[in-house]
Amino acid sequence: MSSGKKFLIYHVPVILYAGAIIFVSSITTLRTPEVRFLAFDKLAHFLEYAIFAFLTIRSVSNLSEKLKLEASLLISTVFVILFAVFDEYFVQILSKRNSSLYDLTADIIGSMLILILYYILKKRKLKLQKT
Repeated sequence: MSSGKKFLIYHVPVILYAGAIIFVSSITTLRTPEVRFLAFDKLAHFLEYAIFAFLTIRSVSNLSEKLKLEASLLISTVFVILFAVFDEYFVQILSKRNSSLYDLTADIIGSMLILILYYILKKRKLKLQKT
């Protein structure tokens, strides 16, 4: 696969999604619906960052064939957590909306669930390929 096509398939989606997260975070008039069932706001954070984590690990895993799965996982974990911290900071400081530790926690839990599942499934796939 050409490097341009690889960039378009694996790296552009995570870049666009990160941009969308920052764009939504910059909307000063955005209000969370007052839905108390299942803490809708936290579920939205969880899903938003679960998708982001998947796109990130998919991108990082395709940076180089020499990059091991564990290194991809570590890079993705650090990147997604730092991005989530920045996003919550951005919401609070720059867009003047409320930020919360619970939002950040939901972001991280959603991310970690996907990254761990990705790791387990890839390890299982590699194990099956060896047999």
